[in-house]
Amino acid sequence: MLPRFELEVHLFASVREAVGRDRVRVSVDAPARAADVLEVLAREHPAIGAARRSLAIAVNQEVVGGAHPVAPGDEVALIPPVGGG
Repeated sequence: MLPRFELEVHLFASVREAVGRDRVRVSVDAPARAADVLEVLAREHPAIGAARRSLAIAVNQEVVGGAHPVAPGDEVALIPPVGGG
């Protein structure tokens, strides 16, 4: 059985509004990647699942790809697209 660990994920803007909280906790199997965190979030929160293709994920304040490893204690954030004018 793989060891599991928990991460706190920060949610911003429309994702925060859709979920109704600015942070959520997820439990993932080690070793884990950013894509694994997003997959768990998408299953647990339908609003994230619906928006997942347009979300950026940041680990320790750096936007990363899905293959980026995550570890206990990492700061993870979901960032929706930003519009402006």
